[in-house]
Amino acid sequence: MTLTFRQAEEADAQIIADAEFRTAETPGLLNALPGEIPVAAFRDKIRAMAEDPRGLYLVAERDGAIVGHLLLDPLPLAQNSHVVSLNIVVHPGATDRGIGRQLLVHAIDWAQRNPAVEKIELRVRAGNARALHLYRTLGFEEEGRLRRRLKLADGSYGDDIVMGLLVAGDQG
Repeated sequence: MTLTFRQAEEADAQIIADAEFRTAETPGLLNALPGEIPVAAFRDKIRAMAEDPRGLYLVAERDGAIVGHLLLDPLPLAQNSHVVSLNIVVHPGATDRGIGRQLLVHAIDWAQRNPAVEKIELRVRAGNARALHLYRTLGFEEEGRLRRRLKLADGSYGDDIVMGLLVAGDQG
């Protein structure tokens, strides 16, 4: 049961969207509500990343099935074009198997070898202790907190923690 990685393809968009929709059913894991992002948007992003050497849309497969995906999305402006924004989802039914860690290690290695990428940024829910632990063990550092960034269905609020990892250039 070896985990393999490959670039996402447009044909993967429905599987990726379905996984995000199912993951979003658990409050506090993703920003988007189930079904809020159309499948076409996933397809468009996969196509854009295939054409942008600064970005990466990666899927993890086990036994021929996609079990996770990761996006390193380049920021668009000249002064922050060295930064990529991370989004990662381990697909429901495939959690607790080290897939997230392996995806991240693969992506960090890719970023370290890519001269256009100097920093990976992410936002994680303050209540997602498992994800925070994973990011910290891989070298991400907390850079700030966005208070009450999410308004949940029950009317309560959640904070996002902003984290970053310098992968190249001036590490100071």
